[in-house]
Amino acid sequence: MKVAWIHFVALVILVHALVWAQQPGNGSSPTLAYENGSIANNVYTNECFGISLAIPDGWHLNKLVNLDGKARHMPGGELTLLILDQPREGVFGNRIGLTAHNTSGSVSSVKEFVSNAAHGQVDLDRKHREILKDTYPADYGGKHFYRADYKQSLRKGGALYQSYVYTIFRGFYIGETLVAESPGELEQAANSLQHIAFREDEQNPNCAMRRVFVSQAVSASMLIKKVPAQYPQLAQLARIQGQVVLDAVIDRNGVVETLVLLSGHPMLAPAAIEAVRHWIYNPYLVNGQPVEMETEITVSF
Repeated sequence: MKVAWIHFVALVILVHALVWAQQPGNGSSPTLAYENGSIANNVYTNECFGISLAIPDGWHLNKLVNLDGKARHMPGGELTLLILDQPREGVFGNRIGLTAHNTSGSVSSVKEFVSNAAHGQVDLDRKHREILKDTYPADYGGKHFYRADYKQSLRKGGALYQSYVYTIFRGFYIGETLVAESPGELEQAANSLQHIAFREDEQNPNCAMRRVFVSQAVSASMLIKKVPAQYPQLAQLARIQGQVVLDAVIDRNGVVETLVLLSGHPMLAPAAIEAVRHWIYNPYLVNGQPVEMETEITVSF
């Protein structure tokens, strides 16, 4: 009886030891998410990106985006870490957007990334937008950044002044997208980066990205089941042709999770969406672990 009791106690101790060993901080290596930041004492901190940013006086967290400190994935691969607003008497007010972009795309340098971002916005509306100061180096918080400024004239009068200010750190382009109602306020917004702090420039092996953005070429190469879209009969009769472009999120198992219509004729879009939602992909791996994949899909009719 005594031996059986000793064995029972030993078993209980072993079970508790195994459970304890699996808890974060108890000898294990918990997985951290790049998407998870925290806000405490008016300071935003992200362990995976290795940064912290003091929220300037007079600026407020955007309650619709990330009051809880969790990042939001945006189309195009942008990860919005933090949005700060500074209300003004004008219509728009001022805004700071702290974001991160993966460097694995076709862009070769942070300078090119900033230049492409600014010129891409100006090219969308050359009649009302112009480059004020093309891509140039700027130092903030003891770190080298690149910055580009442009102006957007408003149709009802006035203007907005905007900047892209980014550096490269831990394999990401990290920085701010700024919007202000005057050049002086744009400088004040940019000076928020004087209060950014960086840790060592080494990726944390315990960190994982829950979702990555990949190009159409990459996602197409991972497609293992493609259901063809059925050309709508009414569209055929009306001789409607063209492309439907979708923003797609593929889950960790390679299954299409969500689809958002980016462009395409209303008579063609439903057929494209119906077909693509049945497509299957090989899982996308980051450091050997499957993650969600965001990509664009083009269906031609």
